[in-house]
Amino acid sequence: MKVPFYNFASLHHDSFQKQAETRISAILKANSFVEGKYNLAFEKEFSSMQQANHCLLVANGTDALEISLRACDVKQGDFVGLPGITFFATAEAIINVGAIPVFIDIEPTTGLICPESFSRVSSQYNLKAVIPVHIYGLPAPMEKVQQIADNKNIQIIEDAAQAFGAFFDQENQRPVGSLNNLTTFSFYPTKNLSAMGDAGAILTQNTDTADKIRSLRNHGRGTDGLIGRNSRCDHIQAAILHLKLAEAQKLNNKRKKVARYYYKHLKFLNSLLLPEKYLPLSSWHLFPLKLRNNGMRKRLQSYLTEFGIGCASYYEKSMSQEKALVKFIGEKEEAEKFAGRVLCLPMNPFITEEEIRFVGNKIKDFFDLTTEADVLTN
Repeated sequence: MKVPFYNFASLHHDSFQKQAETRISAILKANSFVEGKYNLAFEKEFSSMQQANHCLLVANGTDALEISLRACDVKQGDFVGLPGITFFATAEAIINVGAIPVFIDIEPTTGLICPESFSRVSSQYNLKAVIPVHIYGLPAPMEKVQQIADNKNIQIIEDAAQAFGAFFDQENQRPVGSLNNLTTFSFYPTKNLSAMGDAGAILTQNTDTADKIRSLRNHGRGTDGLIGRNSRCDHIQAAILHLKLAEAQKLNNKRKKVARYYYKHLKFLNSLLLPEKYLPLSSWHLFPLKLRNNGMRKRLQSYLTEFGIGCASYYEKSMSQEKALVKFIGEKEEAEKFAGRVLCLPMNPFITEEEIRFVGNKIKDFFDLTTEADVLTN
């Protein structure tokens, strides 16, 4: 049995392909390539789905971060906080606008931004903005982060590149993107909601901010004295994203079902799993296991690969360990301990319980064979 990490064949099934081809053919005939009706339709429906007043499509998730920083008037020399565990683009966006990244440590059980570290760092450095990241699809502890930021007049930009389908509060159905912050999304082909190329979006509740972003993504047009950039989402990607919205909620619910299967068949792992409270809250973009150390992660990854189980290491280095970022400041101890220890198991909406049982059995076999008896403890 082979269990793929992704399953594009099932995602892009025959019916979807026919609908996509029909839309692309119509776009070709209309010569409407850069922006069009599907951009507007997606922005309207996605903002409603995420309980935001405005959605602005942009060319990719990195541009979404950079444009959001500029919309918050982050300038040369400003300090911007970010968690030590994230994709490089979060730091890259800060540097590209001329600002200075300041590391905030993470909660060791999840990899999410640590509010206590944020409080200490923001007392030491005059942060203009902070970028909490909803890593793996887990919602960051925004209530605490928001309180600290509001007290110190720090602007928040939520990096939700992996968090379409995540909720802060399942009971009240508050999705990521519904708070009074800028929230950025990536629609890279591997994401829960994916284009067939690059695309991204920014959500905001503020009309003036939306107008500014609309100008920034299109060379500064419509605003005197504002220099923007070319970050328009092309019409074909918007058409694909709009088409996929119809099944998006169903597929995210399937991911949650897959996650529940994992918890059922991996109970013996105990502390290697995320806290169960995240089962209804995470978007389950990824299903991470936190191993005791990097060596154990490598051995497990190699073992599972031998049996055709797709898995991947995420965040081999913390931001502070990246060669281009080692000179920057902040708190980093827990992030550096966390880096290199996480192995992500196959996670897509089409995995069966039989496949997960197979994965679970192979992981159990691995730990039965290992001589490190304490590997299941923190």
